[in-house]
Amino acid sequence: MSYSTINTITLFFAMLAMLAAAITVLIAVSALTGDRLGVIRSLRSVAVELAAAVAVTSTVGSLIMSEVLNFEPCLNCWVQRGFMYPAAALLAVAAFTKRMVLAKAAALLALIGLPIAIFHRYEQATGTEIGGLCGDGAPCSAKYFEHFGFVTIPTMAGIGFATIIALVLVAVRAPIVSADEHVVIDDIEADDALV
Repeated sequence: MSYSTINTITLFFAMLAMLAAAITVLIAVSALTGDRLGVIRSLRSVAVELAAAVAVTSTVGSLIMSEVLNFEPCLNCWVQRGFMYPAAALLAVAAFTKRMVLAKAAALLALIGLPIAIFHRYEQATGTEIGGLCGDGAPCSAKYFEHFGFVTIPTMAGIGFATIIALVLVAVRAPIVSADEHVVIDDIEADDALV
């Protein structure tokens, strides 16, 4: 496979990761500002489906990287896959069955996978192998590519995990109430509830 084709494929997945990162940042900013722009309310009805799309895309992307582009996964990659693949399956089923317990379980897997991706990215950024976990065949510090000056495989995995967490939180979170609304939920006024 030519360098140009490999570059095009990895750039495509890097751009998808940047889109996911933008969605995650938008959700975080909306949550911090009381969802004044209605971003969270707009995403709530499709949040599980979007989380499933992110997880499935991450899974397919990792398989393309290893099976088509022949990027050998290191130990950290395998551990991250161990959390992303079941999260993708759980979210896909949750998207069809509307069982939020499955989405919550997937978010828990993503919550465990996120620090592993951060650790892996740290190893790449510093060029070090901490703890000697990775072998010579596929060193954890190796970068097969880097787009936009920072997006590598563990960066994309970390963004995927963070986006899954954010979207599942949007799906399961209590209704957002603006300061000028007054709503009673289960005999607790909105002002008294953690919203």
